[in-house]
Amino acid sequence: MPFDQIEGQESALTILRNALRGGRLAHAYLFLGPEGVGKRLTALTLAKSMNCQSPPAVGESCARCSSCIKIDSSNHADVIVVEPAGEVIKIDQIRELQRRLHYRPLEGGKRACIIDSADSLNDAAANALLKTLEEPPDETHLFLITSRPHQLLPTILSRCQWVKFRPLSVGHIVQILQKAHSWPEERAYFFASLAGGSAGKALTLSNRVDFQKRLDWLRTFSDVSRKTTEEILAICERVAKEEEEVNDLLELWKLWVRDLVVSKAQGEGSEGSGLRLINHDLAPEVAEEAKKYSFDRLDSLFTLISDIQKSIAQKANRQLALETLMLEMKKNSGGKEIYFGRR
Repeated sequence: MPFDQIEGQESALTILRNALRGGRLAHAYLFLGPEGVGKRLTALTLAKSMNCQSPPAVGESCARCSSCIKIDSSNHADVIVVEPAGEVIKIDQIRELQRRLHYRPLEGGKRACIIDSADSLNDAAANALLKTLEEPPDETHLFLITSRPHQLLPTILSRCQWVKFRPLSVGHIVQILQKAHSWPEERAYFFASLAGGSAGKALTLSNRVDFQKRLDWLRTFSDVSRKTTEEILAICERVAKEEEEVNDLLELWKLWVRDLVVSKAQGEGSEGSGLRLINHDLAPEVAEEAKKYSFDRLDSLFTLISDIQKSIAQKANRQLALETLMLEMKKNSGGKEIYFGRR
């Protein structure tokens, strides 16, 4: 069943499927939640269920009839998707939507209007959309998708039924990545752990952070005690040029510290022994590195990295923040060199 492909959103799907089966689907919905968790996929799946020519059950779709195939290929006359043209959704786009809504559904079913990134509506477009929300045409359902509802007009928010989508678990993201992209489990697990509950973010990160760069950055963490102050300053200057690279580096280091804690706990027979390493493919290196630190020191490192992340998010100078972090790490680290990724 097409709804089965949507991972980790059981609560939202229960609300929508019950409404669909009972003929109580609202004229306007606001799908809110993090990016990349299935909001748009859910809207398209609802559109298929509303228009399926051979539904296997009430409120379901077959995914094989001409209507379902047209929706999958973005060629269905009664499924209208509006998304930003550049950075915003413009009034001309909403006027075109309204022009199409003057007519009855062309293929005899129900019309689905999906407004993706609805928070990017400019003022004129938002005010124009209000008219449609106040007097929605028959047989038409609007789905506004957003991760930033606070940027929408209160009058738009009040005219929609809200359905909340939650961040995905690491396990759900792993399943999505393996099904859609045939990734090895360890690769899927690593990027899922970085993604903050978003399958979309996991894909984005996989295009930005390759495994070799991960090894280089973890090696930098391990080797900081052996680097001169001049070498540290040079690294910080290079990395700080790209904001995304700084964020990725710090997040990787936090995950590495987390793995060191887990490995150390496993070694001491703690309850943490059942937990899984995020850098699972580097388990021997994690175990060796963990010997260099006490639990208190690892806790301090995690807090220090988190504080640096917060200061950068508040527009602190990236290079100075990194220098502060790495020089502090150098003061209290030591031990022999760890060889990453060498078997």
